[in-house]
Amino acid sequence: MRTVFHPFLPNGPCGDPVLWVELPDEGHSVMVDLGDLRTVPNRKLLRVGRVVVTHTHMDHFIGFDHLLRLLLGREGELVMTGPAGFLDRVAGKIAGYTWNLIESYPVHLTAEEIDGDTVRAVTYTGANRMQPCAPTERRFDGTLHGHRAYTIHADTFDHGIPVLGVVLKETEHLSVNKDRLDRMGLTPGPWLSEFKNAVRRCAPEDDPIEIPTPDGRPRRHTIGELTEQILFRTPGQKIAYLTDFKHSKRNIEKAITLAHEVDLLVCEAAFLHADQKLAAERHHLTARQAGELARACKAKKLAPFHFSPRYPDREQELIEEAAQAFGGPVIQLPTGPTFE
Repeated sequence: MRTVFHPFLPNGPCGDPVLWVELPDEGHSVMVDLGDLRTVPNRKLLRVGRVVVTHTHMDHFIGFDHLLRLLLGREGELVMTGPAGFLDRVAGKIAGYTWNLIESYPVHLTAEEIDGDTVRAVTYTGANRMQPCAPTERRFDGTLHGHRAYTIHADTFDHGIPVLGVVLKETEHLSVNKDRLDRMGLTPGPWLSEFKNAVRRCAPEDDPIEIPTPDGRPRRHTIGELTEQILFRTPGQKIAYLTDFKHSKRNIEKAITLAHEVDLLVCEAAFLHADQKLAAERHHLTARQAGELARACKAKKLAPFHFSPRYPDREQELIEEAAQAFGGPVIQLPTGPTFE
C-alpha cells in the first residue's frame, strides 16, 4: 500500500529537531520545527508548503533565516505557525535585515500564532518591503490547516513556555488494486492522481476520467465505475509529533487525546529514566516516559528522538528503554528520502 506521508528526521534522533514529511502525490512537503536545515537539499526546501514551529528555542528555530533566504525568489505563499508569542519572534528575525531592494521579489510569508482559541496571522511580502500587514484573527478549534488530502491539528503544551504538539492526519487513504487494474487493461499514470482527487472532492459518479493507452486511443470510465472496480478506501494515516514538554498530568492527558491511535508517534526521549529528576527540572520526558506515553496513546509505532547530548554513543540505551516501556514497534526514521 503506497503511503501518503513519508517522514524523515534530517538530523537524526540526536541533532536539531526537524521532522520533514514528504507528500510525493501532492507535490509538496510539510515541516515541523526549524532546527539546522543544512542537511536538507535546497531543492527539497523549495517544495515546503507549510511549517509548524513547536517553539522558538534556538535548536527548533535556527533554520528560519536559511529557509527564508531560499524562498525569497519562490512564487507562492509559505505559511509558518507557532505558539503564542511567535509573531514577535518572527518580527524580530525580519527586522534584523534591511529590505530596501526587495520590492520585485515574489516572497510571500504568512506567520501565525495559536493563542488559546485564536489564530492570529501577519503577512510579509517583498512588494511591501517586508513590512507586516495588519494582523488578522480566526477562531481555532484544534484544526490548523485543511487540504484535500490531509489536515494538520495542534494543541498547546507546557514547557515553561507554550509549546505546540502536532498531528498530521490523512483525510482518507485511497489505494488502487493493481490486479484489477491489470485485468481491466489499464496502465498506471498521472490519471490515477486525477481520479483520486476527484473522489476526495466528491465529484459526481458519472463524471468521466480519460485514461491514456499505449495505442494512443484514450479509454473513458466513470468515477463511479473506477471507484467500484479498482479502489480501496480506508481510514487515513496519522502521524503525531510531540516534544519539549514536562511530564505533568495535564500535559500527558492532552498528549493522549491529541495522539490517540496514531500510526506513528514521533516523541522526544531526551533523558534516561535514571536522570528523571534532571528531566523534570528541564521540562523534558525520559525515554521510559516516552514509551509509556506511546502505549497510553495506543500508537502503532514509536520513533523516539531529541536525545540529550549528555549521552554520546548511548543512543541504543535510550531506544531500548523506550521500547521496553512501549511494548510495541520502535523505529528509527531515515535521515533523508530515498527518492528524488
